[in-house]
Amino acid sequence: MRSRAKKSLTWWGILASALAVTGMSVLLWPVTPAPATAAVQSTAAGSGSGTVNLCLATKAAPTHEYPIQVTRWAADILLKETLSYEGTCAAYGAPSALGNGNLRTYAQISGGKPRTVGIVFPKSTLNNLPTAMTDGNHCFDMDDDGTVDEHTECVGGHERPLELPAALTGLTGMPLKWALVNYNPMGHGPEHIYDSPHFDFHFYIQPKAERDAIRTGPCGLAINCDDFETATKPVPPQYLPQDYVDNGVAEAAMGNHLVDMSSDEWHDQDFTQTFIYGAYDAKITFLEPMITKAWFEGLATGANPNRCWPVKQPQEWQIAGWYPQEYCITYRANRGDYTVSMQDFKHSAA
Repeated sequence: MRSRAKKSLTWWGILASALAVTGMSVLLWPVTPAPATAAVQSTAAGSGSGTVNLCLATKAAPTHEYPIQVTRWAADILLKETLSYEGTCAAYGAPSALGNGNLRTYAQISGGKPRTVGIVFPKSTLNNLPTAMTDGNHCFDMDDDGTVDEHTECVGGHERPLELPAALTGLTGMPLKWALVNYNPMGHGPEHIYDSPHFDFHFYIQPKAERDAIRTGPCGLAINCDDFETATKPVPPQYLPQDYVDNGVAEAAMGNHLVDMSSDEWHDQDFTQTFIYGAYDAKITFLEPMITKAWFEGLATGANPNRCWPVKQPQEWQIAGWYPQEYCITYRANRGDYTVSMQDFKHSAA
């Protein structure tokens, strides 16, 4: 017992000394918050110098988050032993239940600029997920036989509309308005491409009322035929990112899906993750990382790495504003949660 207590005291003593350099104490809340406009600052890993902006959260008070600035080595300890994370403290949207957990949006903002926009959910969300093909909210008797086949006449999986944090949507030049997560227990078409259990993480430019007005019907993927025509109007080439094509996969309560034909799943490799652009009425309407359940599970076991991928950009955006240059998928072991985020925002003119 004495040995264990001595080790604990030594650890806390070292950490307290590290935090004291920046006027902080592990036993007290921050006296002087880190500058709200500062981006994460650090030197190369292992250099032992430089400072890092963290959002401090403890296991004793997990919902209380405070910005601090510490040395790199102290940050590494905090990121392992507490619920802290790098960057500015996040603003959050309201949670929505799924599985044994929930989903909620978050945004890290500094200097009037979005740094990270994403969706976070605990590891427990992957347990006890729905097993039926869809929630039945978007179905249509396409063959007019008096019954609805959930496998061929319903779309949308199990959907969870989410509000983005007000701090984000209130930013000047922020085109994103709301978010939507769809869990697809059996995947969806095209067959042998996206027919494995996966999540669709939509970040919408299109207002929710307009999306909700896309009706069910007998065309495309259970979409109203007039709405199918609107959904598949060609996006002008200057607004279409390289390698993205219209495969005619327009669906009710969603719009069209433009796929990246250079993505692995179109070249005899298994689908794990990809990035989709949504379109309706010749406009880009949503940005969508699409990720398999198996990829998330591999993150938690260490079989898959935390990493980011580039978001291909059009020559021009139809709406001026902040747009992400990369998307990232991570598992945060200290918090026991997953994040799907868009980062490295740049302001683009229309």
